[in-house]
This record gives sequence, structure tokens and C-alpha cells, in this order.
Amino acid sequence: MKRIATIFFCFFVLSSFAQKENFKAFYQSNKDKAEVSLNIPSFFANMFISDEDTDEFGVFLKKSKNYKIMVFNNNMATVQKDFKKFARRNKLKTLVRVKDGKERVTVYFRKTKDRIKEIIVNVHDKSDEMVLLGIKTNLTMDELSAMVEASTN
Repeated sequence: MKRIATIFFCFFVLSSFAQKENFKAFYQSNKDKAEVSLNIPSFFANMFISDEDTDEFGVFLKKSKNYKIMVFNNNMATVQKDFKKFARRNKLKTLVRVKDGKERVTVYFRKTKDRIKEIIVNVHDKSDEMVLLGIKTNLTMDELSAMVEASTN
């Protein structure tokens, strides 16, 4: 019985360490490379959003906990390469990809079971500029779909 309990405990410990990283880990390891890095609590950031936008994004704003913003000017290529590795390694799903001339915007999300735990927005152009926005949240897919649908109408 002890052997089975020990094996189960080891499996539990190993599986808990095998969990994927969140954007916070990427933020911590790359914030020194950024020109600007901000970690803003949602209650403070939500004060600056207009009432018109709260109608469309009300559920999202209520379920957002934290915003992490990073702005890169000079070393964007190396950080972009690291971010692509981070996205692949953590199996981030792409929600939308927009290309307008030299500028590109990609919105990723990290899903755990039936909840979207993080939304990460990557904005960059062909020069040396890039902005990353990580939003910690707790949305369902239905709530995200409703938000996207409301914003397109």
C-alpha cells in the first residue's frame, strides 16, 4: 500500500510541475529587455475604459485580473523569436491574426479545461518595435464568442 501511495504522490508532484508556463513567466524573464514593462491591476486599468466599451466588453472586464504590458524598441527580433518558442511550447491557440502593411497583430489564448485563463496580444511591425499585452482572465468560450460577436456588430 505504501508503494502505491508513494507512486501516486510522485506522479502527482511530477504532473503539477509539468504544467505549462503562463505569460507571467515570460514577462519576468524578458522585462529587462523591454523599454517599458508595466504590471497593472485590472481595477486600475478598467477606470480608463469608456462606458461605451464596457457594454461590449463588460464580462471580459469583470473577469480580467491583471494586465502585463511590455514595449520593445531595439531588440524586438530576439524577443519575438523567444515569444514564438514560448507560444509553441505552451500550445497557445491563435484567436485572430491581422496583417496591415508592415504591422501584424496576433491574439493568442491559453485554455485550461473549459476556461480561457490568459489572452496575449502580440503587436509588431517589420522594424524593431513590438508590444506584448498579457491579460489574466477566467472566461468561458461562450463568453469570449459573445464578446467577439458584440464587437463586430
